[in-house]
Amino acid sequence: MLIFSRYIFLTQNLADMKPIVYLLCMMMLCAVVAKAQTKTSEPARQKTTTPAKQPPQRNKFNYDQSLKKANNSVNGVNNSVNNTSAAGTNAVNTAANAKTQVKTLADQVNALVGKSKAAEGTANTTQITIKGANFAKLKQLTEAIQRCPGVQDAKMKFGSGESMITVTHTGTTTKLLEAIQKKSDLVTDNSIDNVDEGAIAIHL
Repeated sequence: MLIFSRYIFLTQNLADMKPIVYLLCMMMLCAVVAKAQTKTSEPARQKTTTPAKQPPQRNKFNYDQSLKKANNSVNGVNNSVNNTSAAGTNAVNTAANAKTQVKTLADQVNALVGKSKAAEGTANTTQITIKGANFAKLKQLTEAIQRCPGVQDAKMKFGSGESMITVTHTGTTTKLLEAIQKKSDLVTDNSIDNVDEGAIAIHL
């Protein structure tokens, strides 16, 4: 009887403690689940590796600006070289033109000097036309011309209205006329009608 009464008392107490037991069971279950989740997440954290540091990337804008400056520098050097080359070419052309002009002038001077020397050193021919001269005066003038320096030959041709003396001589016609005036009184400045290289016209 005593045992039965204790059983009844224990059964009633257990019925009153049922909510508490249920609550304890739920708490234990939550603790077990949390512990399981902790164990599951720990290997994941162990396997996680820190990513390697990436080298700092250059600013693309700064790189483009540097490249642009370098290109500008190269272009500046090329322009300087081209300008220097052009200046050198112009200087060479100017020197060449000056040399050509000097040579041309020298050739012209040499040609003039050569003509003068040729006129003085080579035999020239001058035709002397005489108006109003009789045969005696023509002969007298021809003999005077033959005595002039530089005269190699003098041939006369008489005519009633106009006579002619062909003179072979060195030097110019002007110098020949000056020599004739010194050798003969028949030829004066007033008797000279025309003087040209290779031709003299006088009247007596």
